[in-house]
Amino acid sequence: MSRTVIRNAHVVTLDDQLGDLPRADIAIEDGTITTIGADLDTTGATVIDAAGKVALPGLVDSHRHVWQGAIGGAGGKVSLGGYFGIVLAGLLDRYEPADVYAGVLWGALQAINAGITTVADWSHIVTTPEHADENVRALRDSGIRALFLYGPPVGQGVMRWFHESTERHPADVRRMRNLLADDSARVTMGLALRGPEFATPETTEYDFHLARELGVPISIHSGIPGYFLKYRTIETLDRLNLLGPDVHHAHGAQFGDADLARIATTGGAITPCPTVDMSMAMGTFPVTGRALAQGLTPALATDTVAGAGTDLFSEMRVALAAERSRANAAALERDEPPATVDLDQRDVLRFATVAGAAAWGMQERIGTLSPGKRGDVILIDVDRPHLAPLNDPVTTIVLNAGPADVDTVLVDGVVVKRAGRLVGPIAERARELIADSRHRLFARANLADVLGPNWAA
Repeated sequence: MSRTVIRNAHVVTLDDQLGDLPRADIAIEDGTITTIGADLDTTGATVIDAAGKVALPGLVDSHRHVWQGAIGGAGGKVSLGGYFGIVLAGLLDRYEPADVYAGVLWGALQAINAGITTVADWSHIVTTPEHADENVRALRDSGIRALFLYGPPVGQGVMRWFHESTERHPADVRRMRNLLADDSARVTMGLALRGPEFATPETTEYDFHLARELGVPISIHSGIPGYFLKYRTIETLDRLNLLGPDVHHAHGAQFGDADLARIATTGGAITPCPTVDMSMAMGTFPVTGRALAQGLTPALATDTVAGAGTDLFSEMRVALAAERSRANAAALERDEPPATVDLDQRDVLRFATVAGAAAWGMQERIGTLSPGKRGDVILIDVDRPHLAPLNDPVTTIVLNAGPADVDTVLVDGVVVKRAGRLVGPIAERARELIADSRHRLFARANLADVLGPNWAA
């Protein structure tokens, strides 16, 4: 039996019963948190000194295209349509299975480095079964907790799979489900479907029934400008009797209040991607506050490193500022400055932890630091000048922290980052692989023509 004790941390459990503990230890045995309290027995345990650190539940990135590790910044100045042209139509089909492994491994390590211990990997790089296999292998090798969402093989043609598509979801998902049959494992499976905005109602109905036959969760891109009004996602899914607690909506910026209420009533989940939703012109504001008003607690996501950062600290700050701006816009238009604001720092931290776990049905395993849950823990070094003095730990971290402040990361009780550095030989190997993959991608296409002269190899 392996046992680890994290000593003398300021523990923000996000557990409603335990609350915040200014000085406490966390004991983890065989990957499970067993005890949280002061001065725990350390006999036979590996001890991690967390003095000067704040312990948080590992962050949950609820919608991320992890394969894009080699192309960060490729969608820096584009709308959603530009992203489709550059990334999905211009780069995706250049990927061989080896590039998938390199991109996913590096992307997952980027997430771990930023304190993300769980990622919902919306994978549309599955051009062939070999591409899918390398995606899963990379997730496993990285050490991250992941939900591999087997998507459409967009490399076979963007228009074929994303424009009123009649293509049914690939049959290879049945083979993959046999390989990822253990829903308690660190890497599990779901389906990344196109939904009514990108596929015909008949295709959507087939795909949803396939997911339910396999017993896996469903994720779709929803509420996308230019698509949503034509196909009315929630109305279509409701008419087909397809809504339910296994349906996850990414983005949702164009949803109306009735749509959000219907998602809440049927037990579904929604994840705004604040940076991408605003910078790629998918919505004036993320759906965050409007979802809350309809009884739907949102999760949070980075979406794509092609057009956003690698961390959820930035997304929390953007979500907080954007929602306060949206909520107060009417009063400011009347020249009536509000006396108070509603959404606070702890709210958005819960979006990135508790709500993320619930969005994927993992709330009994992750999302809070609680005895009986898995040992997914991050330690934030708050001795750094921009985080000190530590008056309110949650406010300070949400407003100021970034990946460089993540000192230690454990997933299933296994240390994957320590003293600010990724642990193990896989990190250096991953750096070599991503550099080689980037070189191959440049060799296969003149990316300077696609991305501009600053991208010349």
